Amino acid sequence: MNKKSGLDGIFTIRRRARRQSLAPMARIVGVTAALLIVSLAVITSSVAVFSDTTDNTTNSFTAGDVDLVDDDSASTMFTVTNREPGEPAVDCIVVTYQGSIPDPSGVKIYSGGYTDSGDFDTYLNLTIEEGTGGSFGNCAGFTLQNAIETGGTLSDFDTDHTSYATGAGVWDPAATPESKTYRITAELDSAAPNAEQGESVTALTFTWEVQN
Repeated sequence: MNKKSGLDGIFTIRRRARRQSLAPMARIVGVTAALLIVSLAVITSSVAVFSDTTDNTTNSFTAGDVDLVDDDSASTMFTVTNREPGEPAVDCIVVTYQGSIPDPSGVKIYSGGYTDSGDFDTYLNLTIEEGTGGSFGNCAGFTLQNAIETGGTLSDFDTDHTSYATGAGVWDPAATPESKTYRITAELDSAAPNAEQGESVTALTFTWEVQN
């Protein structure tokens, strides 16, 4: 039993010696591997890389506009006094679309409001027509294209056409600039009662609007 124990001791010493002799070798291998990895990283980072770029510069964006003007030169279309029942008042105005957006949704006319001394608007018949020719204050040469408001009164027009959404008209400019003449006829109904004598509508406004 003692001899066997002695052999075990020898083997244990030899195993320890072997492990001790392998430890420096392992450290050497580890250091060598680390140096190899670092060297590869340096070599890889120092290799030349071909590259090229292209670009597109000085871009910009600008909003277009819708622009509507008329030829009234800030003058009033109608200043009618002492009108008799059944006697019409007629005038024209040229509206021009000159916006940078070439094909807007259309031009509409609607009531911009007025002041009535009583119920005079219910006896004032209104006709609005679209066409060509003529000019502000002069309907000579006017050619009818579309009758957009006929047979109703000013009261009807003011009730039915109050905004772009409910506006009257079929003109849809296809180019810029483009013009349209509007002929407006106002007539005191021949059946207006005596009570309407001296009554009036003032501050009457017609509004044209275009949207894109």
